[in-house]
Amino acid sequence: MSTSNTNENKKPLGARLGEGFFCIFYLIFVFTAAIILRSKGINASSDTAKYRYGLGMMMALILGCGDAFHLIPRIIVNFKGSLKHQEIFLGAGNLISSISMTIYYIVMVVMCDTIVTGDYNYEINHEIELAIIILAIIRIFLCLFPQNKWFKKEGSKIWAIIRNVPFAIIGILMIILLIKAAGITTIYSKVFYIQLAISVFLSFAFYLPVAIWGREKPKLGMLMIPKTICYIWMLLVILLV
Repeated sequence: MSTSNTNENKKPLGARLGEGFFCIFYLIFVFTAAIILRSKGINASSDTAKYRYGLGMMMALILGCGDAFHLIPRIIVNFKGSLKHQEIFLGAGNLISSISMTIYYIVMVVMCDTIVTGDYNYEINHEIELAIIILAIIRIFLCLFPQNKWFKKEGSKIWAIIRNVPFAIIGILMIILLIKAAGITTIYSKVFYIQLAISVFLSFAFYLPVAIWGREKPKLGMLMIPKTICYIWMLLVILLV
């Protein structure tokens, strides 16, 4: 949800409860989706389906486990109004979530590459895929710098921009890759990849303003709700196709 650690206790009670229940729903959905994807993978009739469901399960677990580190403390804050060592828990959670979101897109690249044609040696676009992986490593490395001030109320706007530049490029390249996949797919419909492309675009559109300006303008944190819904949409696309 929100990347801002400030003004959590100043929200109206209704807003805090609404956000708290939404966070709970999201975590339950993600882990339930992982269980269902695992079950579908075990019972799938084709190797391609097993592969898709298996990697989909990994994506759900990466999201759920990564987001739990910052959503659980946020849930406690929303319901109780405060949390001992709040800045540390929320800061650590945001750091872990930033890394897990990056890894999530690496797994998506692997999943989409193989299920386009069913050829495990096929690559949609080697240069784009390699660029996404390199940018993901750079993004994770940048997230680990102490200059990010994860555990400080004021944070660092400059470093928020620095660490999110490669992440934004990952989003652009991921959308291009998905559109390319839609053009050459022989297994799943074009709609499968187009839906993923749209949900990726919207998730970045909602996330980046919060990541960069969320500490200065806490109300932007509300954009993280539609951003989270986009990730729910992605998992539903993988689950239901």
